[in-house]
Order: sequence, then C-alpha cells, then structure tokens
Amino acid sequence: MTRLGIYGGTFSPIHLGHVKAAHAFLETMALDRLLVIPTAVPPHKTAAAGASASDRLTMTRLAFHDSEAFRSGRLEISDYEIERAGKSYTIYTLEHFSAPFTTLFLLVGTDMFLTLERWYRAADIFRLADIVLMRRETDDAYDAAIQEKIRIYRDEYAARIHVIDERPLEVSSTELRERLQSGQPTDGMIPQSVADYIRENHLYQEKHS
Repeated sequence: MTRLGIYGGTFSPIHLGHVKAAHAFLETMALDRLLVIPTAVPPHKTAAAGASASDRLTMTRLAFHDSEAFRSGRLEISDYEIERAGKSYTIYTLEHFSAPFTTLFLLVGTDMFLTLERWYRAADIFRLADIVLMRRETDDAYDAAIQEKIRIYRDEYAARIHVIDERPLEVSSTELRERLQSGQPTDGMIPQSVADYIRENHLYQEKHS
C-alpha cells in the first residue's frame, strides 16, 4: 500500500512552522509521498489577504525548494485546490487523491481536530483518510478535550487517528502578516527565499480589515 499524506493550508505566508510540520509528518508517519496543498478559499475563511493564490503557491514551492524530500519527489506541492477554485472542502481533495492500494493520511492541527465532526461530509472524511493530529506546545491545556474527541471519533466513525507529539515551531501566519505590514523583522520565522519573494513583490504591505 502507498502511504500518501495530505497537508493543506492557506499558507499566507508559509513559514518555518509549516515546513517543520510537513517534514515531521513525512517522517513520523513513514509516508511514501506527501502533498502540500495551498487552499483556494477555505470554507471557514475569506480569501487570504495580502497575497494571491498564485503568490501563495509560489511561496510554498520556494519554502520547500531546497528540501531533500522535495528534490527526490517524495514531497510535492500540489496546485489541485487552487486550480479547482471555489471553496476548498477537504472531502473533495480526499476523493480526488483516493486510489486503490493507497492509504490517505490527513494532517490537522488541534483547532481543526476538535471541530472535525462539523466539517462538510465528516463521515466520509473519516472513512477515506487516517487523521493525523499535530500537537503544538500550547495544546497541553486541551489534553482532556483531545482525548474525548479521539474517543468520540473512534466510537462514532471508526476513525483511525494518530497523534504526532513532535511539536512544530510556534509561528502564526496572522502574527507574520502583522509584522510584515508594520515592517517588523521576521528573522527565523520565514524561509529566506519566501522573505525575499514577499519583499520583491511587495506583499502584505497594506492592512486589511
């Protein structure tokens, strides 16, 4: 069986926390392939302020360009959701990449994990993919809630759930956009190639409500 990972996100902008999470997902779950997929417009968000879909796709490619996994083809950047356009419902992506002799693994953070049963066609998401929760340092306060959701998802949906405790770098895209808008430094938070692209293309320079 091929083990195929799905890691979707707005990535506006992509940062070193995203990069570390992707590599931890790839190695911890022993994936044969990992698809990093910038979303078009997530159902719970409006269009990403400060960068077009094309910009976000380019920045995502730049962030992984020097990665051995990227160079070997084990990690790929997919434009599927951006090319598909419209709302990026996870189930559509899972159905697109589902194939015989392939096990899908979907990476989610704690906020998403705790609300998974409210997602569009949640039962089908649990049926098509193993769910991989990437915990953050700040998630310790949610331990009881996480364990309760794991129990519910397994009991009600026969969900296959895995938890990665290798915590990614604590970086927020919202904080990064605010720093970029106000001219504050982002050293150690964004890959240099991405920082250069943002500067050269004058992204995230205006504040949006």
